[in-house]
Amino acid sequence: MSSTEVPAGPAAHGGQRDAQAELIAAAAAGLPAPRIVVAPGLEDASRRAAQETAGILERAVAHRGVAHLALTGGSAGVTLADMLAKQLGALPAPVLGSIHLWFGDERFVPRGDEQRNDLLAAPLVRAGIPESAVHRLAGPEQVAGLEEATAVFARELAEHGPQDGSFDVIHLGLGPDAHVCSLFPAHPAALCTGAMAVAVDHSPKPPPQRCSLTFEVIHRAGAVMVVAGGAGKAQAVSASLGAPDAVAAPASCARGQATTWYLDTAAAAGAPS
Repeated sequence: MSSTEVPAGPAAHGGQRDAQAELIAAAAAGLPAPRIVVAPGLEDASRRAAQETAGILERAVAHRGVAHLALTGGSAGVTLADMLAKQLGALPAPVLGSIHLWFGDERFVPRGDEQRNDLLAAPLVRAGIPESAVHRLAGPEQVAGLEEATAVFARELAEHGPQDGSFDVIHLGLGPDAHVCSLFPAHPAALCTGAMAVAVDHSPKPPPQRCSLTFEVIHRAGAVMVVAGGAGKAQAVSASLGAPDAVAAPASCARGQATTWYLDTAAAAGAPS
């Protein structure tokens, strides 16, 4: 399967699934261990991540003429987008015009639906990133179904995304069950290999249909930033900062060429001392 294809048909079972989980965990274990930054609150943690993100994107544009960022959803995504808009708004217009926005995962619901993660692009567009550089998943009103939407997204990523599929920065939130993107514990889609994007059906968290980047893309990123806050995330932090395990704690495999966890003090209670 090429990196632009989307897995079709029944999910892998038994030994194949185990092999995929081992492959993902081994790849994560071969990457640098995460750095942990602790801040008083979620806003402070998000501000630190946004500042570092802006610097990386500015340097990428200076070096290559283009930069690629994948945003996350959830409470961390909302705070991150607002903080990042303030940071990017201070950059020169030519830099802003060279930044492309993608989404680590998206819900397969109509465009404009309040459940869509791509609504978080609004403050960044207002800050100066061109709407034409915001890459959105097609909704059910535009394509026949989730598989087609994922295939279209994968083709767009291959044709217009970062060189060699290597994002400059991928932002990730953290679910209380230790999921990232729409890669959930024990869900077959989390173990997808050989593709840049995977269709996630029967998601344990509504809405049931989603599209997600795969671990292969996360592992190639120059910088992975996980942002989490609140005591409700402490257990997930604890599970995710241990040995990589793609089945029990997908977030433990969320590593790039450099990985930083930005935590508030409550979430950081679960971090190793």
